[in-house]
Amino acid sequence: MMKFVIIGIGQFGRALALHLADLGFEVTILDERESIITELKDRVTYALVGDATDIRVLRQLELVGEDTYVVVAVGEQFERNLLITAQLKELGVLNLLTRSVNELHGKLLKLIGVSDLIRVEEVAARQLAARFTNEGLMRLRRMDATHSLADVHLPAEWVGRKLLEVGLRSEYHLNLLTVRRGKVNENHAADDVLSEPEQPVIDMPDASLEFLEGDVLVLFGKDSDLQRFVEKFDLQGE
Repeated sequence: MMKFVIIGIGQFGRALALHLADLGFEVTILDERESIITELKDRVTYALVGDATDIRVLRQLELVGEDTYVVVAVGEQFERNLLITAQLKELGVLNLLTRSVNELHGKLLKLIGVSDLIRVEEVAARQLAARFTNEGLMRLRRMDATHSLADVHLPAEWVGRKLLEVGLRSEYHLNLLTVRRGKVNENHAADDVLSEPEQPVIDMPDASLEFLEGDVLVLFGKDSDLQRFVEKFDLQGE
């Protein structure tokens, strides 16, 4: 199972850590601010206070492994980000992703051998554009050029029906990954452009799952099939 180590728990690092933890992954966070670590220690697997620019601190973490992904989420502290990243390369981290705040920063990171760069602003812009251009889809996460993962409102006529009865795969060529059901998470940070208020998900759905009013379907399929689905049930603007 994949493990994640997130270094630097600002707005982006926090949102990423909590999202991965909610998905069930092992998440370790590292930040020099004790208040942040204390706040999040019960919501992630491991929460450590330490200065990530000190290579002795980094050596205490389990960073090297094919299933371990290390994310340097430090943002505006340009030099700190570079130093931490360079030391992680020196330690032989296999899966290293680093936040890049501008084009120059990205070029410098590439010079020290980092190819996986995260531009938070670009990710947020793509997500927002996708929502504008795919009316009816509450949230769209593109998987490749033609397939996406999307949150879609349950059609009103499906309330009380079972998954096996609605022909989601046979008729609409879509796969139901899970269902969001219940009270919206009140811990959502309203000023975080990368996260949105979310309902908790239920376990992997089986054919006997009965849909309830207020359910949100998490669907995977071709973009054209997703759009056809929301148009078929007139879900635009819900």
